Amino acid sequence: MKTLLKLKRKLSNNNGFTLIEMLIVIFIIAILLILIVPNITKNLDTAKNKSSEAYVKTVQSQVTAYEINEKDSNVTFEKLVEKGYLEGPVDKASKAPNGKTIVITNGKAELQE
Repeated sequence: MKTLLKLKRKLSNNNGFTLIEMLIVIFIIAILLILIVPNITKNLDTAKNKSSEAYVKTVQSQVTAYEINEKDSNVTFEKLVEKGYLEGPVDKASKAPNGKTIVITNGKAELQE
């Protein structure tokens, strides 16, 4: 009989969260997500653009090195990859991290808009 009373007390002792408390927690989490997610995506785009600018400068330095070493002013991505100035396949070497294409015209590397 005593064990039944102890079991009944344990079952009737509710120390959990109420529905209102759970809704308040979910509401606070939703507000935090609304505030944080746009900042993360904005920072990601900024980082991709900065790394694209850096990659264009790298390509430009490789174009200059190719012109000096190979004594050839007609530089293409195919030639840069073939001679080892840039790594990877040509289509990947000519893409910036933000997805834009890099073009080489008259010895100058720049992002194509």
